[in-house]
Amino acid sequence: MGTMPVFRGRTPWTEEKKKQPPFFTSGEKAGMALCLAMLLFAISAGDVPLAFLSLSFLVYEGSNVVGKAGGERFHALASFLLGLGIALFAGSIFMAFF
Repeated sequence: MGTMPVFRGRTPWTEEKKKQPPFFTSGEKAGMALCLAMLLFAISAGDVPLAFLSLSFLVYEGSNVVGKAGGERFHALASFLLGLGIALFAGSIFMAFF
């Protein structure tokens, strides 16, 4: 008769806990904090193009959160937020110079 199989190392039925990558890097967090401060300043000063610019960045980052958290279920919403962020950015540039 043969020998009994032996497990070497880990047992196969234990699963490794995978580290979830963070939603935002530290640079993105700092950018959002600065952008939020710029948005509050723009609202208090009445600077509409700056408000649109800072809001466009926050909406763009929101689309990343919805895309990562929701997966395929919220793909349409993430795409909508991405388009809205791009449109807000283009509108802020247009308002600033024309």
